[in-house]
Amino acid sequence: MTIRSAEALISAPPLDYLAVGNPTVDVRPDASLAVGGSVVYAIIQAARLGLCAAGVGRGRGSELAPVWLPFATEAVLYIQPSADTTRFRNESIDGLRAQWLEKSAGRASGLDRLPESRVLHLAPVAREILLEEAARASARSLLGLTPQGLIRSWDEHGRVHHQPLEIDGPTAAHLDVVVFADYEAPYLANVAEAVRRAGGIVVVTKGAGGCEVLLTNGTQEFPAVATSQLIDDTGAGDVFASALFISLEGGSTVSEAVRFATAAAALSIEGIGPRAIASREEIDTFTGAASTALPL
Repeated sequence: MTIRSAEALISAPPLDYLAVGNPTVDVRPDASLAVGGSVVYAIIQAARLGLCAAGVGRGRGSELAPVWLPFATEAVLYIQPSADTTRFRNESIDGLRAQWLEKSAGRASGLDRLPESRVLHLAPVAREILLEEAARASARSLLGLTPQGLIRSWDEHGRVHHQPLEIDGPTAAHLDVVVFADYEAPYLANVAEAVRRAGGIVVVTKGAGGCEVLLTNGTQEFPAVATSQLIDDTGAGDVFASALFISLEGGSTVSEAVRFATAAAALSIEGIGPRAIASREEIDTFTGAASTALPL
């Protein structure tokens, strides 16, 4: 499998996992380029859990093809043509991460004509989807959202900042699960409350602090698990979300799904980039070994 035209997605057979968002080409500290974006991490995790997975978004196919090649046999990227591929550059300033958007592929289109899927994951990175449109599109069993790309804005130099996101009740009612990080929570308070009121699940990840699950009837705290080493935590939240969505859609309880997703995320940070994403067997083995540290 490889990169295909987004037009081919219209006639594609039903998918197990479909993620919507622009793939990225990220600038590493050594100036080399790597494939990235929530959509990429999510569909690779889905594929390694045995699902038929695909992502759709905008980008420049010739630029994406070399960095996507190592993963081309696992999942499909359906690309809407653009002059540019979305590109981020991260730097550490006074111990804090600063981010620049160097290029943007622009807004994805046709989100009202998505094929059927078991899990539909809305995975924007730079405001490339209209949430109201995408949330009401396609037949699926579970609709998940990782909204980080909807709270990002950038100045004339590309420096990324955050801004609040608000959604209406009808849109919230379509969302089954929303996952975001604790540092994003101040900008997503309206989303969290709206989804909870509508009966959905909200999960706030806290890195080494575990995560908090917000439900209509209260909240639950879950611990993280220790890993042997932290090499690269890029994409860990997307891996967590993908594993969580898949586990919940498969019938797991919230506790079981969080435990599984926590293990998937923990394993993903022990290596660099999407290559470190674990298989189902590896996650199950890790979960069993860590069970005493996860009293769920």
